[in-house]
Amino acid sequence: MEQDPLNDSQNLSTEDRDDGSGTKHAGYVSELALTLFDHTLTLHELNAGCRSILAKAPFLLDHHLPSGKKKTLKAARQLVKDNVSDEYTDVQQEVLVALIALGNGNVKRNMIADLGLDPVQQREVLTLLAILRVAIGLDESNSQSTYIPQIEVSKARIWIVVDGPEAALDAATAQHNANLWEKAGYPKVKVLEASEAKQEILPYPEPIESPGVLPEDTIAEAGRKIMRYHFARMLAHEAGTRLGEDIEDLHKMRVATRRMRAAFVVLESAYEQRIVKAYMKGLRNTGRVLGRVRDLDVMITKARIYQRELLEDQQSEMEPLIEEWLSTRETLHQEMLVYLDSDAYQTFKRKYNIFLSTPNAGAHPVPKDEPHPSRVMELTPVMIYDRMAAVRAYDPWLVDASIELLHALRIEIKYLRYTVEFFREVLGSDVDAVIDMMKTMQDHLGDLNDTQIAAKIVGQLLDEWDLDQETLPISERRSPEVIVSYMASRHADLHNLTLTFHEVWNQFNQPELRQILARSVAIL
Repeated sequence: MEQDPLNDSQNLSTEDRDDGSGTKHAGYVSELALTLFDHTLTLHELNAGCRSILAKAPFLLDHHLPSGKKKTLKAARQLVKDNVSDEYTDVQQEVLVALIALGNGNVKRNMIADLGLDPVQQREVLTLLAILRVAIGLDESNSQSTYIPQIEVSKARIWIVVDGPEAALDAATAQHNANLWEKAGYPKVKVLEASEAKQEILPYPEPIESPGVLPEDTIAEAGRKIMRYHFARMLAHEAGTRLGEDIEDLHKMRVATRRMRAAFVVLESAYEQRIVKAYMKGLRNTGRVLGRVRDLDVMITKARIYQRELLEDQQSEMEPLIEEWLSTRETLHQEMLVYLDSDAYQTFKRKYNIFLSTPNAGAHPVPKDEPHPSRVMELTPVMIYDRMAAVRAYDPWLVDASIELLHALRIEIKYLRYTVEFFREVLGSDVDAVIDMMKTMQDHLGDLNDTQIAAKIVGQLLDEWDLDQETLPISERRSPEVIVSYMASRHADLHNLTLTFHEVWNQFNQPELRQILARSVAIL
C-alpha cells in the first residue's frame, strides 16, 4: 500500500533542533514557502489571507504539541490564540490551527473532515501544507543555504531549480515531500539541482529584433538562430492566444510555428532527421490546433464583413451561420487550451528550447579533412535558386490549372519566400521588392484556398438546413436565402480569384524581378 505522506514518520516540527537555529530555520522556510506560493498562484488561486497564514505557520510549528487529535487541536488553538489571535479572523485562525495540527503529524489527513472546516477551507489547508512540506524539505540541511533560482510552472508540471552547497540533500527531501502536492490534485513537481537543470530546462528566449544570421555562420547554426527567433515570437504570443481576446495573437503564434516548420524543410540537409523528427512533430501538432481556431477566425471575420454590407433587416439572417461557427470555434479553443496545458506540449517546448540553445545539436557533421560547402555564403544562393526553379516549373501548367495545382504552387511559393526571408539579413537591400511580390502571390493563393474552404463549409451547412428547420415550429423557421447568397458570393470570389491569378503571376514571373533577386544574392 502506498504510504500516505501525512502518515509517515517525518514530523514537520523543528522541536528537536537544540542548536538555537530553529528561528532561523523557520524564517528561511517561510521565505521559501512564499516563493513557492507566489509562483504557483495561477494553479491554487489562494488569497492574500492564505499567504499570510503560510508565512506565519513555520514559526508556530517550532513548538511541541501533545499527541492525540483532541489534545493537539486544543494545544494548537491555544498556540494561535497566544501568538496571532489579533492578526486573523476566526475562520483564518481555524485554518492555521488545522495547518499546525497536520504539520505536527498528530492529526492524519483522513481526519481533516472532522476538523470543522468546510470544503473550501479543507482545500486551503491541504494546499498550504503541501507548499509548506516542500519548503521545509528545501532546508532539511538546516543550513539556510539552498535557494531557488528558477521555477517553471504549467498545468502539466512544476520544475523547481535549487542551488547551494547543501542542494543535493535538500532537493531530495523536497522531492519526497512533494508527493502531498500531487495527492492534493496539483501537477507533478520535479526538484532539480542547478547543474542537473542545465540538462533539463533553460530560460526561454525573449523576442529580438532580428535573428542575427551572418554570412560566415554554418547553415545549421544559421537555422538555429532563425528558429530561435521565431520560437521567441511564438512564446511571446502564447498568453494572448490562451486569453483569446485578440485574434492576432493566435495568428502570430501560428505564423511562428509555420516559419519554424518551414525552416526544417528548407534546411533539411543541415540536420540529422532522426534528431529533429520529434521537434517537427511538436511544431506540427501545435500548428494544427492553432490552425483549426485560426481558420474559423478568418471565416467569421469575412462573414461579419459580408453581414455589415447587407440591408439592416437582412443582417440577422446571417446569425445562424455565424453562431454555428462561433460555437465550433469555442469548442476548438477549449481543445487548444487542453493541448497547450498538456505535458506533451510542455515537454516539446522544453526539449526544443534546449536544442535551439545548444550549438551543433542535431547538425550533420562537416568533413574536416576536405573542402565542403557548409556556410551561409556558400549554400544560400543554391537554396534560393532551387526554390525559384521549383516555382517556375509550374509556368507551363498554369493555363488551365486546377485548384489543386494552384494549392501546390502556393506551397512552393511559401517555401521560396521563407527561404529568402530567412536570409534577408545577408542579402542585398533591394530583395524586399522580391519578397513583397512573393507575399502578394502567396496572399492571393491563400485567399483562394480560404474562400474555397468557406464555400464548402457553408454548402454543408445548407445541406443540413432543411433537416434542422423541420424540428422547429413553423413560426420559428428561418429562410436560408441570405446564407445561400453568401455561399454564392464565396463562389463568385473564388471564380474571380482564379481568373485574376494570371495577372498576379505575370507580375511575379518576369525577368526584372529575377534580376533584382540575382543582384541581392550576388552580394554573398
